[in-house]
Amino acid sequence: MATVPLQIKFLHMRRMSSLERDIAERVQDLQSLHGRILGCHVSVEVPHHSHQTGNAIEIRIALALPGDLVVTRKASSASQPSVAIQQAFTALKRQLRKTTEKRVTTRKKR
Repeated sequence: MATVPLQIKFLHMRRMSSLERDIAERVQDLQSLHGRILGCHVSVEVPHHSHQTGNAIEIRIALALPGDLVVTRKASSASQPSVAIQQAFTALKRQLRKTTEKRVTTRKKR
């Protein structure tokens, strides 16, 4: 299985190698759902520094496929960035399945 080109950005927080490894493993797992992934861009951001509600974590994932771009944006109030990443990749998997199913259905109609 080929390695998917991957870009990871951390915004308003320090870079964490454990999160980078987690993201890279999750992207490789996506290859089982769609073997033709051209690239992936992930941003992990702490957009607000609110003392009343805690720091929200926002994960944005853009997955490039041949002829398509699947984008997920997930805001999480999880205290651990790894939980927010897991939630975002779960949402992305749902979107990827829908995209793949639409393509198969369109091909069958032709």
